[in-house]
Amino acid sequence: MANATPPSGATLPSGATPPSGAAPASDPTQATLDALNGTEVRLRRVCKARDATDRVGPRRFLHAGPPIDLADITGPMRGAIIAGLLLEKEAATVAEAEAIIDAGEVTISPCHDANAVGAMAGVVTPSTPVVVAEATGGITTFSPLNEGIGGAMRYGSYDEGTLSRLRWLGDVLAPALDEAVRRSDPLDLIALVAEGLRRGDDCHNRLVATSAALLAALTPGLLRAPLDRTDAADVVAFISGNGHFALPFAISAAKAVTVAAGGIPGSPIVTAMASNGREFGIRVSGLGDRWFTVPAPIGDPVLLDGATIDDVNPTMGDSMIAETAGFGAFAMTAAPAIMSFVGGDMARAMEITRSMRTVCAGTSRRFLIPGEDFRGTPLGIDVHRVRATGVEPVINNGLAHREPGRGRVGAGITPIPVEPFAAASRALEEAGFAPSGVAGEPETRA
Repeated sequence: MANATPPSGATLPSGATPPSGAAPASDPTQATLDALNGTEVRLRRVCKARDATDRVGPRRFLHAGPPIDLADITGPMRGAIIAGLLLEKEAATVAEAEAIIDAGEVTISPCHDANAVGAMAGVVTPSTPVVVAEATGGITTFSPLNEGIGGAMRYGSYDEGTLSRLRWLGDVLAPALDEAVRRSDPLDLIALVAEGLRRGDDCHNRLVATSAALLAALTPGLLRAPLDRTDAADVVAFISGNGHFALPFAISAAKAVTVAAGGIPGSPIVTAMASNGREFGIRVSGLGDRWFTVPAPIGDPVLLDGATIDDVNPTMGDSMIAETAGFGAFAMTAAPAIMSFVGGDMARAMEITRSMRTVCAGTSRRFLIPGEDFRGTPLGIDVHRVRATGVEPVINNGLAHREPGRGRVGAGITPIPVEPFAAASRALEEAGFAPSGVAGEPETRA
C-alpha cells in the first residue's frame, strides 16, 4: 500500500546548494547514479544531537522509519523512548516515563525528516551523542553513536547499565572524538566504507575491520587532544571492543549520498528504506519525501539462544540506508564472515548479490568486491525493475524483542515485499514518467 500523504521534508542547511540533479535531467536515472557514485562525504564532528539539529527538544524526539503515531509504536521503540525520557530527566522512574508516553506527551518524528538515520528504534533525544557528516554542497547528516551489541537504547533497553553507558557516550566519548576530529586530517567516510569492503566487512552488520580502521585514523587526534589519560584509555578500549562502532559513520555517509541523489524529477531510484517496526517504507528520488509502505516483515532470522520467533519484533530501523547506497546486503560477497551472524552460507551471499544486480540500475564505482575481481556493488534500486522482475530487494538487519526493555534477540536476512516498489513505480507512471526497457535486464551503468 502507498502512503498518499507525504510528511514534511527535510531542508538543506542554510547556504547549502541543492542536491546534484535537483533540476530536470535528460536522463534522470543516470543523474541519480552520478550523485550516488560521485558525492563526497567527510566526518564533520561528534556532538550531542541538540547541537546538530533543531528537530529535537524537551519531549520532542526522532525515531526510525516512516511516520508513526505515538499510540502505535511497537515495544522496542516504546522502550527506547522510556530510555530517552530517563536520559533527559523528563522522568525519574520507568513508571513516570510510561505515564508520559501513555498521556501522549511526547512528540516524535522520523529521523529521515531531519536528514538523520537511526539504527533499530532510532530514537534520538537532545542528549543523544551523534556522528555528523558533511557532503558535497553542504549537506549535513547525522546518526547516533553505536552503544555496542548488548543491551542498548536502540534495541529498547532502559536499564541502568544502558543509561550509564549513554551518559558516558555523551559526556566523555563524544567530546573526546570531537577533539580528535578537530586535530586530525579530514576523514573521507566513503573511502572508509570502501576500505571496509576490501577488508571483509559489508559495513552494515559486519564492521570489525572498518571500526579498526576508524580507530587507527582517529588515534593520532586522540593523542593530540587534551584528554585525561584514563578517559583516553577508556575511549580506545570502548572502540576497540565494539565491532559495530563504525556503523553510524557508514550510514550517516550513506544518508548524505542519498540526500544528494534525491529530488530528481522522473528518477525511479530508491533514496531511503526504513521501518518503524510496524510499517516498512521507501522513498524514491523522483517522488520526493513521499513514503510508500508495507507491513514490516521479519524475514529469516538467526535467533539468540532461548529466543523464539514469537519474541521477534518485525524489522525496524533506518540502517538499511546502507543497502540503498550500495553496501550492506548488496555487498555480502565481500564479507563471508557475516553469514554466521545473519544466517546462510557463501552460496546464498553470492545469490543475493547477483539478484540485487537485476533490480539495480547501476554499479558502484567506489564500493568494490575483491572476490568478484573488484566488480562494483549493485547500486541504485530501480522501482520499475523491482516491479517488472518481482525480485524482492534484500537487507540484513538486527532484531529486537517485541516487548520493551528486552533488548536484542537476533539478526537475519530480510527480503522486502515488492508492493511499495510497485506502488512507487505506478506513481511515477501516473506523473508521466513511464518505465522503458527494464524488464529482466541486469544493471549496466556506472
